[in-house]
Amino acid sequence: MKKLFLLVTILITSIFTLKAQVSDLSDLASGSLEMFVPISELNGDIYGYFTIYKLDNISKTEEKYEYVLLDKNLNKVANGEFVDVRYKRHFFETRFLSPEKSGTNLIISKVHYNYLNAKYTFMTHRILDLTKNEMSDPFYYKDGEITDGIRDVKKIKGLAKRQSTFEYPLVFSEGFFMFEKIKSKAGGNLKDMKSLKAFGIDKKLKWEYEYNPDRSSLNYAFEAIDEENVIFWTFNTKTKSEKLHRLNPKTGEVIFLYELENKSSEYNHVYRLEILEDRIVIVGKMSAYKKSGYNYKKALGVFRIELDKEGKELSKKYFTWNKANEFMEIKENGKMKGGYRLRTKKYFVFKDGSISILTEKWRDNTDLFIVKVLDANVTDFVMFNFDADFNLKSVDVIEKDKTKGYSSDYLFSQKIEDGKGVAFFYSDNKKVEGKKKEKNWVLGIVTIKEGKMNHEQIPMSSEDHFIYPYIAKEGYILLREFNKDADYDQIRLERLNY
Repeated sequence: MKKLFLLVTILITSIFTLKAQVSDLSDLASGSLEMFVPISELNGDIYGYFTIYKLDNISKTEEKYEYVLLDKNLNKVANGEFVDVRYKRHFFETRFLSPEKSGTNLIISKVHYNYLNAKYTFMTHRILDLTKNEMSDPFYYKDGEITDGIRDVKKIKGLAKRQSTFEYPLVFSEGFFMFEKIKSKAGGNLKDMKSLKAFGIDKKLKWEYEYNPDRSSLNYAFEAIDEENVIFWTFNTKTKSEKLHRLNPKTGEVIFLYELENKSSEYNHVYRLEILEDRIVIVGKMSAYKKSGYNYKKALGVFRIELDKEGKELSKKYFTWNKANEFMEIKENGKMKGGYRLRTKKYFVFKDGSISILTEKWRDNTDLFIVKVLDANVTDFVMFNFDADFNLKSVDVIEKDKTKGYSSDYLFSQKIEDGKGVAFFYSDNKKVEGKKKEKNWVLGIVTIKEGKMNHEQIPMSSEDHFIYPYIAKEGYILLREFNKDADYDQIRLERLNY
């Protein structure tokens, strides 16, 4: 993902309407800006934006911050100050995570990390009551329980080292989970964890679901959480059984268990979930089954499984790459001309049951026996459009210049037209003829409505400005403009034309 985007403001008006909602971050608070992020509802709608400013250090162990809350129209609706602990003695730095919104509360988390040793990572949390504009005292999670207060500053290095996991909150409609990861392992083998615990905003245990009573070697992650569903998966590393668990978020009651994969399966699956009104859609990619898991070099295609709300399988369909040859040239293992493969970026599931799968052409140069492993490339987007029966209707290619490195030009997406359409955004780096080092940045906007795609690009180039785009309320994009002659950034909402 590109970090910065240049913009010629006069050119943007040909794509956006002229009326924009504008705010200067310098007008919101004093101090240094630590964070500016969008806040989402559980359904993905944008609620507003949250900023934190660092004011000053009160002492060797305390520092003061100010927060500001904007609504989705950039109106300032709340602000306040709070004092936080400093752990500077043993090379600790801090970073705020994007707040999680549960009902009328925000859970604000802060990562404390030692830049010399990742084993010392730990977290603290606070809750902001949006109705009262009151920030709670800090609390932290340890050994399955929530403790009010802070860890001892003098003993922090030893305390942090003895904590084998770090956690971050995942919210549901009436509270939050503390999702734990093993510090030293990507993915995390959670053998010592046997249950999922749900806490209310009052930080008291609401319910507990014992998903691993025999303490098997498991990995787990959440796939979907909304007002009515908590769905997460567990993978038993010994039996190779991968299961989806659907729970009632109010009680923790198990609604169903669905086994997606085991040792007898034909395929390994990598997937995402979409919850529709009457069913649950599992959509993803697959490769020939191996105990080691999905292998992108053996990719065979994509799939869709539909379940009813009680876990009964309604349909299961696999689409192999050779079936796409009517629209494009691609081998059975997913390889394309020039050694490129398709890397899935987003699955768009529409209300009528149709699906569009956004992929990006990507080449790992190890396939070409090139020593420079980091010299990978990404280029065009390829969109596969399926009807409600998961039959391929069309393939759209969105051309863009080659980007080097293990990155992607995809930025973000949002549903439009009440889930009947979608808009997604990407960056592109257009090379200027005769000027090898000079780059011409553009912001790409793609919308899909009623099965039809619309594609626009905004040209960007200026020595004085650069822009970072953010997701915004439906029909808009937020642009954060950095001006070299200004002390602070300007943010504005621009309406999309679709």
